[in-house]
Amino acid sequence: MSGGNDLNPAAKRSPLQKRLYLAGAIVLLASLVAAVIIYAMAPAPDSAVSQYGIADPRYQIELQRIGGTAEVLMAQLHQWFDGLWQGTALAYTVAVLGALLAGACFFVGYFFADEEPDT
Repeated sequence: MSGGNDLNPAAKRSPLQKRLYLAGAIVLLASLVAAVIIYAMAPAPDSAVSQYGIADPRYQIELQRIGGTAEVLMAQLHQWFDGLWQGTALAYTVAVLGALLAGACFFVGYFFADEEPDT
């Protein structure tokens, strides 16, 4: 109730903050659109890949005999990481990475862009 500037918080933002907020919004929107397109265009999962992967007990036994338990865990981690970049999992990965990047833009814009606006 003391002044007109208190009612409009956007008037207090610096140009750098406005650019970072805009960049964050663009990144978020672009990543969500890309994730929807990837999800719609993703092929059906291949049954042969899952049948002969790390889930096969014979493969796990042989891998453990050669490299130990750590090698089995590393193979499972590697298969999980490779799975993030295929099919519908890629759509989720793109959406999450885009949201994290947009969040970083918003965070930097809110906390670290302390330029005083030119009045």
